[in-house]
Amino acid sequence: MEETYEFDDQSYAALAAGIAWQDVIYTLYDSRPKVRRHIGAVLNVAARDRQGHWLAVALIDRDDNDYLVVGARYLDSDEVATVTKMLGGLQ
Repeated sequence: MEETYEFDDQSYAALAAGIAWQDVIYTLYDSRPKVRRHIGAVLNVAARDRQGHWLAVALIDRDDNDYLVVGARYLDSDEVATVTKMLGGLQ
């Protein structure tokens, strides 16, 4: 079953700080490689956006495979190094 990622008004408000929703969609659906961490109802995804910058997206699991975007931010250089290490050195 394919996952569904949705936005509400609060999602867009949380992204208003300079992250385009199109970059979030690309990061979630198309970007490879990516790191996913699912803890309880929270899903964190880190991958590159359309310009190649590492983006972390936070989501809440509302139902089976139905997630609400609640925020996103760009990773700093230390976080990029950690993610790269997690991916076995892949960039």
